[in-house]
Formats: sequence, structure tokens, C-alpha cells
Amino acid sequence: MIRERDKMKALQFSGSRLRWAIMMAALIVGTVMFQAPLQAKDGTSGQTKKSTKAAKVDINSADKSTLETLPGIGPTMAQNIIDGRPYRNAADLQKVSGMTKSKLNALKKDITFGHTAMAENKSSTRASRKKKSTESEETATTSEPSRESTGTAGTVEKSSRASQAPTPTGSESGKLGAGEQININTASAGDLERLPGIGPARSQAIVEYRTQNGPFKSPEDIMNVKGIKSGEFSKIKDHIKVSD
Repeated sequence: MIRERDKMKALQFSGSRLRWAIMMAALIVGTVMFQAPLQAKDGTSGQTKKSTKAAKVDINSADKSTLETLPGIGPTMAQNIIDGRPYRNAADLQKVSGMTKSKLNALKKDITFGHTAMAENKSSTRASRKKKSTESEETATTSEPSRESTGTAGTVEKSSRASQAPTPTGSESGKLGAGEQININTASAGDLERLPGIGPARSQAIVEYRTQNGPFKSPEDIMNVKGIKSGEFSKIKDHIKVSD
């Protein structure tokens, strides 16, 4: 009886140890399975951070907001950089307004100068288009007289007749002819308008002046009238007199 009891205890003990071993194994397996995704996630995150940190900003293609992420670069500086593209190297960036040597040294490690050729091509294309546009405008301007001169027969004939028409001179045009003179002390405002460069306002001013100050004593006195200076006098001096 004692031996059977000992055997039962031994079997129970062995069963307890087996259950314990199974529980420990299950716990270990669960822990490993739980930690694996975390490690993988941490590893991926680390690689992403490393990749992000390693990425550099392309000075020749980055937009304004991206440029503002660089150390020491604000909105104004970012716009100045965009306006000065393209850049071949860091030395070119020194030409940017407000770019100091210390700022350039601070951002050298974070920038690259890719797409230079593309930017140069775009710049060259814009210059070429502008040049062609200018040449087209010049060609159009130059060709205008040609089209007028090579127009229809009716247009040419009309231009010919117009060119042959006599130009009115002297009294025909309303202005004084060569050698004609008027008395500025007795002429009406309408007659005074026949003087070169004298319109309604100045002719009326001449009449008002002689009414208030008396007759002109010499042709030069007309320069006392408001609006008539030496330039105007030189045009009318040969056509005016103060007595008949």
C-alpha cells in the first residue's frame, strides 16, 4: 500500500512538473510573438526617421514652404532664393539677398543642387520665347508700311490723290501767311487766334490785358500777357504790330 501511494505521489509530481513546463513554454512563446511586431515597428520607424533626416532639400526645385524648413531661412529669404534660380553650387547662393556666410554654412549639409540642367533649360526656353515675341513684334511693326504700300489699287489711288491735294496756307488755313501782320491793339479775339500758337484762351487774355492796361507800346509787351513767354513770342513776332 505504501509503495502504491508513493507511486501515485510520484505520478502526481511528474504531472505537475509537466504542466508547469507547458505553461512556461506557452508564456515564452506568447512573449516572443508579442515583442516581434514591436521590434519590427520600432525598426521601421527608426529607418524612416533616419531616411527623413538624410533627405536633403533641392534648392532648384523646392517650393517656398519647403525652403522655410531650412535653418535660418524665413519667408523673405525663401522667396529670394526662388527668384534667383537656378544655382549650380553653394557659391551661387552667396548672391542671394540677405544670405550671410554663417547662414550658408548652417544649411550646406541640408541642401542639394539637383535639377540644375532642367532649371537652366526652363530659363533658356523663357528667354528664347521672349526673344521670339520681341522679333515678331518688330516684324509686325516693320511690315505695316509694306502692307499699306502694297494695298489695293483703290487705296494706293486714294493715297496718291491725297498727297497731290494742295496744303492750305495763309488765309485758306485760317492762320496768317508769310508777311501778314495784325494790329494787336485793335484786332478782335477771333483775329488774334490766327496767330501761330494762339488759341481762344490766349486771344481772350490778350484782349483783357489791353483793356485793363491800355494799348501795347511795342510787340514785345505782349509777353506781359499770362501764358505768352519768349517761346510763344518767337512764333508770332513777325506777324504782330502795335500800329497801322
